[in-house]
Amino acid sequence: SMGNAFTFLKTAVASLERDLPLGEAKEILKETMERYLLERLDYADRAIAQHAMGKLQNGDVILTFGHSEVIEVLLRTARKENIDFYVWVADSRPLMEGKQLLDTLLELGIPCGYIQLNALTYAMQQVTKVFLGASALMSNGSIYGRVGTAAVALLAKDRHIPVLVCCESYKISNKVQLESITQNELGDPEALLSSKGNHGGESAASPKFKVLNLLYDVTPSEFVSGIVTELGIIPPTSVAVLLSEMNPQDAAVM
Repeated sequence: SMGNAFTFLKTAVASLERDLPLGEAKEILKETMERYLLERLDYADRAIAQHAMGKLQNGDVILTFGHSEVIEVLLRTARKENIDFYVWVADSRPLMEGKQLLDTLLELGIPCGYIQLNALTYAMQQVTKVFLGASALMSNGSIYGRVGTAAVALLAKDRHIPVLVCCESYKISNKVQLESITQNELGDPEALLSSKGNHGGESAASPKFKVLNLLYDVTPSEFVSGIVTELGIIPPTSVAVLLSEMNPQDAAVM
């Protein structure tokens, strides 16, 4: 997603007239970036929420993982539309990002529950739909998201529960990724060990002991029922088509 934003910015810079005064160029770029954020983030999230609303109905038990701005917008919208639903927020250490969403749900008065990933099988017995956010959407339909996303989607798929991924179109990448090791980000390994009641000090000091704190994982497209973008709901197999329509110049080169 950052790559797409940088590409947009470089294109905007390249389109400026060479003899344009520096102050005027800065102002044009500022307005362009503000418009980009408004259209590709704010407006996109609202449009995604409206598309996803068609999949919600009274009595639904929704499960989501961690925190995603677009999922928060969706749940706010559903609340305003007076839909009767319950939300399970699944979370994981060490980031515990789900607490941010939980605070919002409590503030809005939305009935909700909070679990860690190890209690996923319990909550999934009640769930009717799973809504997930994404950090990036690969061209082969796989989802690059916060680590733990794949586990949630896998269990939901096994229980025949629909999994809908809400993702803005600017996050679509022309890359293909099949697993989580080749490309990932590493978090602070100490964050996994620093908790109350932790007795792993001696093990952590051992040269044979390694701590791996991966921040993201890849969810295969077969675990996903549909992808909700501001352009509509599409199957994972149509991501490449959507990408080519959004970037016709790249498709022509290929």
